[in-house]
Amino acid sequence: MLSKYYSLDECHNRDGVFEHLDILKENGKVIFGTADIDVIRIKDTGLTLKELKGLMNFFQENDVIEYDDFEPTTYLDDDEDWDDFEDEDWDDDEDEEDEY
Repeated sequence: MLSKYYSLDECHNRDGVFEHLDILKENGKVIFGTADIDVIRIKDTGLTLKELKGLMNFFQENDVIEYDDFEPTTYLDDDEDWDDFEDEDWDDDEDEEDEY
């Protein structure tokens, strides 16, 4: 399962991570943004199990670490999709359809 937050603090290939996430976003698989200088917030919007495992392996290879304890105070990016990132939209209930 995909976590909500990931730390890029130890990541050695940030550009590659953002390029990978941009591709997934363009294909409607995830939405993401920065929650802090070294933290990304991400939501699965259509990853298959194989794609999810591939993303988890990619994160592991690039030292992108789950950061479940992160508590945001502000968000840094102004992506129009970011306004849709309400806490209730992050439920793990797969029966609900997302508006993304």
